[in-house]
Amino acid sequence: MQQIVIDAPAGQVSAELKRRGVAANANVHVVVEFLDDSSLPMAAIAEAGKALHWLAAEPDLYSDADLVESSS
Repeated sequence: MQQIVIDAPAGQVSAELKRRGVAANANVHVVVEFLDDSSLPMAAIAEAGKALHWLAAEPDLYSDADLVESSS
């Protein structure tokens, strides 16, 4: 197994693999580490991943009345 470490913007990963000679149809195992982890807070990650979109299909399960105000 050969390992390549790429430090590039996410949108440039495919181009960087191609530049390094990795065929477009090659199977690869990818591990993503964010260099600036403050740029993706958990709420944004959940929203981008559509983690809670299933709630729209179940409107009778939860409503705004279920919200609890934080005391802090």
